[in-house]
Amino acid sequence: MACVAVASLVRTIEIEFLQYKPRPLVLHNHLISSNKHLIQSFHQNLGFLICQLEEERIDGVEAVKRLETKLRDLAFRVEDEIEFLVAHLYDYEYLDGIADLFVEERDTNAEKTTQPCVKLGQVFQSAMEEIEAIKEELVKIKNMDEAEGRKTAPDVIRRSEVLSSQHASHSKEQMVGKEDEFGTIKKLLTEFGSKEKKVVSIIGMGGIGKTNLARQLYEDSSVSIHFDVRAWVVASQLHNKRQMLVGLLNSISKQGNLENSTDEDLALKLYQCLKRQRYMVVVDDVWSGEAWDDVSNCFPDDGNGSRVLLTTRLVAVANYISSDNDFFHHMQLLDQIDSWNLFCEKAGKSRGAAFEIIGKPIVKKCKGLPLAIIVVAGLFSKLNTLNEWENIAKALDSSTTTTIAETCSKILSLSYNHLPHHLKWLKGTYKNLWIET
Repeated sequence: MACVAVASLVRTIEIEFLQYKPRPLVLHNHLISSNKHLIQSFHQNLGFLICQLEEERIDGVEAVKRLETKLRDLAFRVEDEIEFLVAHLYDYEYLDGIADLFVEERDTNAEKTTQPCVKLGQVFQSAMEEIEAIKEELVKIKNMDEAEGRKTAPDVIRRSEVLSSQHASHSKEQMVGKEDEFGTIKKLLTEFGSKEKKVVSIIGMGGIGKTNLARQLYEDSSVSIHFDVRAWVVASQLHNKRQMLVGLLNSISKQGNLENSTDEDLALKLYQCLKRQRYMVVVDDVWSGEAWDDVSNCFPDDGNGSRVLLTTRLVAVANYISSDNDFFHHMQLLDQIDSWNLFCEKAGKSRGAAFEIIGKPIVKKCKGLPLAIIVVAGLFSKLNTLNEWENIAKALDSSTTTTIAETCSKILSLSYNHLPHHLKWLKGTYKNLWIET
């Protein structure tokens, strides 16, 4: 739940403050210019913290769960405050105009403390303090785990066994219909004859599972043991060079305070970390050649079989980065058998033949797109009666959608409508989630 809340908040921050062309009213009220560093720092810390919590999920289970709950509540609250503030920018503009008409002298000090840019800064500053507190608690948990591990070797073995079994279970869950593609890319990473540094590109539409597949490869034990160093960074449509460099460095090892380092210093440090190492670097969700150019010089070629694993929706981006088609992989949509298997896994145990008769045509409408199947399965898992299934099926059948994008939008709208009232404040973020995967 914490991951979902954080992902939603990250998306909201990117939409409102990190786009190439933010809303004019946001710019006019100086929300970004006054808080740019704070927004970027908070955005980066969110991603780092959720990754750390995922790594520590096995250790100190109850303690980690408490931290996840804190982070989830923080994410929900901050997103709510951001959306409330942005939605009321129009009210601020209107009230300012009224005040200009009726007030000859304005209290500039009082006005300053109520400006939207100041309020937004207070929201992020308070949130950053909570993030730091959560990080400190997480460090304590890690230290305790390490101390306990040094005392009792059998505990370490048991923990390793639990991690391995959970990883195997997680891999199986995520790899429905993707086993062949997993094997193909794994060979390009670890077995293909070339010792030159190569860029392996996973290409496919949004929602097809590029990131999930890359994550499975990144975490696979036989892949990880093949490389000396691994690193992961998300570029995204709104890429930021500095954030990418910091993210890669922190992915390799905790670097401490990098705020005073220039971009050139960061790039050099990253290059030195990778030099003479056989490395695997994942650059996820690349939208432009510019994003690649910002970090590509940091990846040395020592002729030792290093690999960069790239995910992108755009063939043109893959062609820009590398002309070697042997290292391109175009992801495929699921066939009907795998689509139905994925649906059943996510929707829960089989409910009988009558439910299957309703469910299979719905899965067919998802056109083999994993994200659409997962979302609709999640919706149907919460419906207990045959009548409820039939009503949703009728709503989808009434749609005249023809493209995968239109179908996904329809499915997500239905899922949104079935949210509890207290969760509907997520608004368009939830409805547009399919675009980001």
